[in-house]
Order: sequence, then C-alpha cells, then structure tokens
Amino acid sequence: MIHAYFDKEIETASRKRIEDDQFTRLKRIIGIAYKDNPFYKKKFADHGVSPADIRSIDDITKLPYLYKKEIQEDQRANPPFGTNLTGSLENYVRYHQTTGTTGTPVRWLDTKETWNWRGRCAAMSMCGSGITAKDIVFFPFAFGPHVAYWGIWQGTWEIGALAIAGGGWDTLQRIKSIFENKVTVVACTPTYAIRMAEVAKENGIDLRESSVRMTFHAGEPGALIPSVRNKIIESWGAKPFDYPGMTEVGNYGIHCEAQDTSIHVNEAEFVFELIDPDTGNPIKGEGTGEMVLTNLGRISSPSIRFRTGDVVNVKRSQCACGRTFLSLDGGIIGRVDGMICLRGMNIFPSQIEAVVGKHLIMGEEFQIVAYTSKAMGELKVMCELLEDRPNDVLSTIQKDLMDSAEIRIGVERVPRGTIERSDYKSKKFVDMREK
Repeated sequence: MIHAYFDKEIETASRKRIEDDQFTRLKRIIGIAYKDNPFYKKKFADHGVSPADIRSIDDITKLPYLYKKEIQEDQRANPPFGTNLTGSLENYVRYHQTTGTTGTPVRWLDTKETWNWRGRCAAMSMCGSGITAKDIVFFPFAFGPHVAYWGIWQGTWEIGALAIAGGGWDTLQRIKSIFENKVTVVACTPTYAIRMAEVAKENGIDLRESSVRMTFHAGEPGALIPSVRNKIIESWGAKPFDYPGMTEVGNYGIHCEAQDTSIHVNEAEFVFELIDPDTGNPIKGEGTGEMVLTNLGRISSPSIRFRTGDVVNVKRSQCACGRTFLSLDGGIIGRVDGMICLRGMNIFPSQIEAVVGKHLIMGEEFQIVAYTSKAMGELKVMCELLEDRPNDVLSTIQKDLMDSAEIRIGVERVPRGTIERSDYKSKKFVDMREK
C-alpha cells in the first residue's frame, strides 16, 4: 500500500530531527509567552522558571504543568477570555469553547496564524487517513462553537477537497444528500454515524450502496473501539478513522491507514510526555500513564505541559505507514478522573463499553450507570434490545463482564426509548453515586 502524507519529510524524520525541531519551536513559544502573555508571565514567575532554564528538550520538565481548572479559574477571574492571550485582542479572529462536560466551558480564541496552524494539523491527520483532494467530504450536523469539526472543515480546505455542510437538515435529508452528491467521506461522531444507519434502515436505504468509502470521527473515541468500528463498517461498508484532539491543545493525533485501533501523536506539532497520574513523575519509553501535551504552533494562546487527564498506552515500534511518530495503542484508554473504584477493583467505563458493545446489533443501545446501594458503590448496564432478541444476550454480557472486570456487574433490559439518542455524542456513562 502507498501511504499518503501531508509533509513526508517531517512525518518520517529521524528522532533527532524531530526533537531538534521541537526544541527550537518550544524555546520560541516559551520566550514569547514569558514576555507577552500575562497568564504565563505570572505562571512562570510563580514557579521560578524562565526561558534561560530550558537548554534542551528534556528541560521541559522544569516547566509547570497546566491544568484545565487553572484555565477555568482564570477565565472566571478575568472574563470573558482570561489572560492566556498573547498580544492585543484585535488580532484574534476565531472563538470556540469546550462542551462543558467536565465543568464550566472553556473559551478559546485563535488568530489567523494559529487558525492556519490548526488547519495544518487537521490536514496532516486527514492525509494520514487517506483523504485526498479527490474526495467529497460531508459534514452532517451543525458544529456550534465546538472546534473539532471546524478544524476538519479547515483541513478539508487545506488539502483541496470539496466540503458539503448538512447542518440545517434532518437525518433523512442528510442521507439523501450523501447519495445525490456522491459523497466519499462523512465527518461526524461515531454515535451519529450509527444513528444515520438506523434511520437509513428504517427507510429502506442501504448505506453500503452509497459512494462513501470512509467515515471520519471526532468528539468520541468510537472509531478506535472494535465493537463500534464493526457496526460502522457493517452498516456503511466504509472504514472508520479517528480525528484525535481537544479544544485546549488542538488536533494532536493521526489515525493512519496502517492501524485500525491505534493512533500516532503528531510530534511535528506537539511535545508528548507520559507521566504517572498520581505522582506526576515521567514514564520513559513505552508504558501506560497520563498523556501530557505541549502544542508548538498556537503562540496566541499556548498550552504548555497540559495535563489532559487521558490514560494512554505508548508504543514506539516502527509503523508500516513509515511515520516515525510514537503510537498510542487503543487511543484513549480512559480518563484519570473517570476510573471507578468498585469493591477494590479499578474499572474504566471504556472497559465495560468494549465488552457490551460487541454483543449489541444495529438499533440497540446501552448505558452504564454507577449508583449507591446500602452505602456501597454498584454498577449496572441498561440495554435496549430489539423485540425479537432473547434475554440470553443479557446473561452472556454479564458473564463476559465478570471475565473482563472480575466483579459482578448487573445487566438489565429496559424498554425501547429509555436511553436518549443523540445527533452528536452519546452519554454512555452516568454517575448517580452519593457524593
């Protein structure tokens, strides 16, 4: 297979070249932030560090971590945009914000320069997945202020592909547009890709007869989860790819054609660190820990050593695509703050999702609920099954959960319509435990 690159020279560079480039750009962004960014000027002063202390890429550990709560507190104290702004507000041209699922939404601004950087990152990710100027990319829902799909839209422009917006239509209209316009790539959440497949089936439409060859996903990690991938492949006849990123740092990942359930960190544009989430100490080489990222192209509002809260498993073996960037096996494994401690066992909701999802078919849905019973934490999985599906499915799921998690997790059947459907992201985990 011939693999596509947006910038082959840097994407296949030696480790020394990558780290030399990272250090040059890191020094520049630290120097500018130290001089012209009020947020970092104070942060560096409070921690007694200056650009002169950073003499190699390894010295990045001398810099303080950045936490999401710091950004939220800064924006509350200095509304509306906080002090992490380099230069005059009149230079900023784009506004986006987080969804607010982990607290107060974070507002983020971009200048023309940094928005072009976002577009470059998106283009590198899209080219890595095999999207080219020959593709017709369909965006089937409105983005609102959330940055992910705006970034993909910009990336589509960067690589010269045709973009079609379908935000103002209902699901059936969007499906018809896909056929009428011979769309080849659909950019949406995994949840909505499955929802579109349900609506298509209800209306006697076979999505496998469309021109779509790829689905491209942000907002959720479903494209890297085998059970979700298989549902999309089966219903669309297309291959799913992930677009990894977050508002606070940008699109940091590349899901290349050579990997199904792993991604590369775009080390041309980000410095990656792996740390022990409890101690904050670095983990060298391969292993599992919390991902820390520093973006190198967003000087207007930098994120230096941002603690993502995401748990990842690092692999440094050479990928068949030829990229020399490190890989994250399985993408995001879970959240540091999302781990559930139940009867002495640590469990990630994603671990349960992987087991349950492989037993459900198109049109079925599930939700994981944590709750308190007799002062003890408990977990259950609510499943909506099709009417003709036997209850034996539930006992099979329960047995597999016992084998995987090594504790008993309740599984119950609920009436159709109990679990809310979404045109954006599904809410797979609900925590109802007493605080």
